[in-house]
Amino acid sequence: MERAKRTMLWSPLKERGFRQLFLGQVMADFANWLDFIALSALIVYAWGHGSMALAALSVCIGAPYVLLGPLLSVRLRSLPGKQMLVVCSLLHMVVACCLAWAPSLPVLLALVLMKTSITAVFDPVRQGAVKRLVEPANLAQASSLSQMSANLTKIFGPMAGGALMAWLGTKAPFLLSGGLYLLSAAALCFLPAWSGKAEQEEKRAGGLREAWRFLLGRARLKAAVVYVSAVFFLIFLYDGLFVLLAQEAGLNEDGFGLMIGAVGVGSVGGAVAAGQWSGWQRHPIAHMTRWGIVSGLLIVVVGLAAMGVIPPVLLFWLPLCAAIGYCGAQSAVPFGYVLQTETTEETIGPVSALANALQTSSMLIAPVIGASLAAWWGAGSVFAFVGCLTVGIALWTYSRMKQQAGGSAATVTEAVSSGESA
Repeated sequence: MERAKRTMLWSPLKERGFRQLFLGQVMADFANWLDFIALSALIVYAWGHGSMALAALSVCIGAPYVLLGPLLSVRLRSLPGKQMLVVCSLLHMVVACCLAWAPSLPVLLALVLMKTSITAVFDPVRQGAVKRLVEPANLAQASSLSQMSANLTKIFGPMAGGALMAWLGTKAPFLLSGGLYLLSAAALCFLPAWSGKAEQEEKRAGGLREAWRFLLGRARLKAAVVYVSAVFFLIFLYDGLFVLLAQEAGLNEDGFGLMIGAVGVGSVGGAVAAGQWSGWQRHPIAHMTRWGIVSGLLIVVVGLAAMGVIPPVLLFWLPLCAAIGYCGAQSAVPFGYVLQTETTEETIGPVSALANALQTSSMLIAPVIGASLAAWWGAGSVFAFVGCLTVGIALWTYSRMKQQAGGSAATVTEAVSSGESA
């Protein structure tokens, strides 16, 4: 990989504004995952619903990012950013507390839809806040810290929610989640204020069409968004099959839980490494695709192991899953950096929302395709197939970026030669 450049991972936290934003994000991220197990347990164990209800829950979680996020990111761009973050956190608190007393599945799904819609507004505004609060030299470390927050809370949030539910009942995770959202709002109150665009300037800056044109007009930004969206689709093909894969490999429930935990631990390690050694900043797409090739090869190995080619030894599976998580973070951190550095203060929100929509849309269709393929081929074959596709997409993206870089260099050389001749 690229020669590493030693940097200080925690340097963005020296800036007071980002420190408050990061504190608010950590509490909000933890609250987002705290009720993850409680929702599924309530639907399946308490109310006796089956797979269709769980599918409806997935749709309610993913649909707002696709349908509402891009639209609202433009419509609400003229509002003060700090107030929007605080209001979103307070609304999150209200909805989380209401979930504790949801009387039926339709009410629960409606509340989940509201909660995710608020998050679809919160995330692009937070991205814009990072751009305003962090010095350009520290954007890579800020992206790494954000990934660390997301990955750590993804590990410990469901664990804490499950423990609370076992000790205090199903209402406890939702109520604690509401309390964390309130603390997040309190932290965000200390952010420096910034104003949105005035109405006339907003019209001049444009809406989603202009954001889409902006995205398509920036080669590096477009390549990053397209690549990550394709990888997300492939991830969602196999993400829900991990439990079947563990079963095919002969691992029990405890082994499956350790596998998922290993992926999370690897993700945290990858985010730390990407923030601490950030020599990839000069060529972030090349870095993402190189690690994508490694990730695809590891996923192929996972599939082969599940098909019985490799013995089902847990000590083999755990480092393998941790390595997959590490590779994923090595793509996620540079993607956040590209998103920040290739956009302006006016376009960061809409472009971020468009990227979220493209990535999350996979969540609505890919799991169904993956489940169908697993029924025909087996989970191990799906992993092997997806791993090969991941390698192919990473190689194609890498070669395309190399060609574009070569073409740009040739154009510059011709221009210089023409100037010297003149």
